[in-house]
Amino acid sequence: MYGPPPDPRHVAAPVALVQAPGAYAACAAVGLGLSLLALWRRPPVAARAAALILGQVVALTAPLAAFLDRYVYGSFPTIDKEGSLLFYLDGVHLRALLHPLASLHDPAVALIGVHTGHLWVTAFFDLFLSPVGAMNAQALLYPALAWWAAWLLLRDLCGDARVAFVISFAWGMGLRVFADLNWATIEKAAIFWLALHAWALHRAWRDGGRWPLASGLILGLATWMNLYLGLVGGAVLAAAALAAGWEALRRRGLGTGGRRLLAAAAWGALAVAPLAAWQALLLRSGPALASPDDFLWKRAALDSFTLWPPRWDRLEVHRALNLVVIGLGLLGLARRRADPRVRFLALATALLFALSLGPRLWPTAAENPVYMLARAVVPGFWRVAKPEVFFHGAWLGLCAVAAVELKAAAPRRGGLGALYAIFVLAWLLMVRTHPAYPGMSVYQPTRLAPDWAERVFERAAPATEP
Repeated sequence: MYGPPPDPRHVAAPVALVQAPGAYAACAAVGLGLSLLALWRRPPVAARAAALILGQVVALTAPLAAFLDRYVYGSFPTIDKEGSLLFYLDGVHLRALLHPLASLHDPAVALIGVHTGHLWVTAFFDLFLSPVGAMNAQALLYPALAWWAAWLLLRDLCGDARVAFVISFAWGMGLRVFADLNWATIEKAAIFWLALHAWALHRAWRDGGRWPLASGLILGLATWMNLYLGLVGGAVLAAAALAAGWEALRRRGLGTGGRRLLAAAAWGALAVAPLAAWQALLLRSGPALASPDDFLWKRAALDSFTLWPPRWDRLEVHRALNLVVIGLGLLGLARRRADPRVRFLALATALLFALSLGPRLWPTAAENPVYMLARAVVPGFWRVAKPEVFFHGAWLGLCAVAAVELKAAAPRRGGLGALYAIFVLAWLLMVRTHPAYPGMSVYQPTRLAPDWAERVFERAAPATEP
């Protein structure tokens, strides 16, 4: 089973191609119109890329845009999606921001954690749409933002906007993102923050100036959106600190790039510190969901990347990842070890991949030393329940190396166009037809049960690791 058991209240919306051909045609027309804006030469290239990417997403995810405020994108209700909607309607984000001390004893805040930023995004879209439409708007935008943010990073790394467009498609439109949109809370799909942070970190290393501060602020916002995104960004900063330390040992002193990386790490730590402290207070003062051992062996050990059979949190690797990009990335790692950017990407990718394996290298193996070290050293890491999220960062690193390798091959424009067409066709066959890809559901009115806290929390479990 890829996701949670189906809820008996679920009703599939009538949005198949034969049921709503006009909606698909409308999405195709809007997507084409947005894509054609990329031909307008006056706006900056980043704006034209954004229009092109959004147009592609609108067309490929049809009929989502046509039913934005009518049906629910993905399965509904699920525990995560129903709960997120109900807590938003209950105003938990308002209580957490306006009364932070009182919220330490609020069971809703204890359940969600300090990362309530995504509920404010829902509140913004709720100004124009229904609450369900607000979540659907994010479901449409997050893959586009992930694709675009990865494009920013890959364009800087390889120096070719077209190569970056083709390779970043594999990262932003991956099956893992759509599986999360199908069943999970909406902010889990906001992986664009990871690419945006990596882009700002690269600019900090290359240009200095205000980029170290910008990378820190981006990491803080990502953490406020979702603590797991902050953990992934923190692991990247750990790799940056390791790279700077290695440079200092090799050169007997820090170079300009090393100092800039350390500055970015310092700003990132400063931005995340208030959220980390608040989360620590929540863990100590609020009710516990489960014991540390339960989080380790009943959650983290199951929701991870597995080496055999190769699965990304139960999703088959050959359908969750683009095999051509994997091949290009591995080839680039082997051939371009002299490039300092590729060396850093190799280090960050290896660290993130090791963390994504969770507490065991595979189900019958010994404990994963990298993961268990992080659990012992990083405060609050015991509560990590889905280490598979670290693989988003590892996959981004591999895509970045693939872009550098593809650019070095000097492909012609026609060849890149053909490669993109192949990628889209493969996406339609591998991702769009996968059982984890979201359909649309009829919204079922629901309410927050008065005794939900008693049923969710295990009050006998310790709130902190002994």
